[in-house]
Amino acid sequence: MRAPRRRWSARRAAAGLAVFVPLLAAASADAHFEGAILSSRTASLGGAFVAIADDPSAGVDNPAGLSGLVQPSLLATYQNPFGVDGLDEGFVAFSIPARVATVGAAWFHRGLDGALSEDLFTLSIARDLKRTSEDASLSIGASVDFASISARGAIDESDTAVSFGAGVLLRPFAFIGMGYNIRNISEPSIDLVAEGAASTPLLRAQAVGLSYYWDNRLTVTAETYEDASSWRSRAGVELRLGPHVMLRGGLEASRASAGVGILWRSVGFDAGFLSHEALGASYVMTFRYARKEPAKPYGTTQ
Repeated sequence: MRAPRRRWSARRAAAGLAVFVPLLAAASADAHFEGAILSSRTASLGGAFVAIADDPSAGVDNPAGLSGLVQPSLLATYQNPFGVDGLDEGFVAFSIPARVATVGAAWFHRGLDGALSEDLFTLSIARDLKRTSEDASLSIGASVDFASISARGAIDESDTAVSFGAGVLLRPFAFIGMGYNIRNISEPSIDLVAEGAASTPLLRAQAVGLSYYWDNRLTVTAETYEDASSWRSRAGVELRLGPHVMLRGGLEASRASAGVGILWRSVGFDAGFLSHEALGASYVMTFRYARKEPAKPYGTTQ
């Protein structure tokens, strides 16, 4: 449903977008919400996460991964992209295991003070089709996104759209993961100008990846993903130094990333570094919480 609005000239719309869009194009974005940073860990791995999908951000990156979260979990991320004054990004997600499936909810926000903002609300659900005692599994998931774009200033404009996604996560062995995710299946459009003068589609996005785990010490992952009708690749490595510290590195095109994670009991903290040839460096911080003991599925009775 489109919010009531006054006419806004294409010239004014273009002027506002000319300020906002180049800043948000750090990851070669061609549409709204492209290049969204959901967690420091994912960013540190070069963005490759579809075949890992083992925290609440999976509700967006690959909802099938939520089925492996057997306890209530929470994740929160913040960054000031490339140190630009007034530009900020934040992401919050949680997941809850239920009797027959795991459900999740997430909110991503990106805003430039006094100009434009993007908000994406995601609801997701996942369940196992098969899981063995050796931790081999086949899981599926689905998501629905509620996207909202707002322009602020002398004239306020806004628009909303709804899109759908789905994911699959296959672990034929405990040390191998294969994932696939598709978002914006119907490619809805966002229109901030009356009569469609500045309509921007939420482009269909796909990713397919492979991950390898060695002795709970090393994780290697790589994926190929669709970016504005072309396919690109990215990869990352995570090394565990004992039970509490993790080092990470990744590569996406010519952009390198790195990060560190600290885990203590149920609480984790991640910090990540991203590089960009034109915009310089950016830093991402994530807080994670997962209930330590396996949770009893909600809805069960004594």
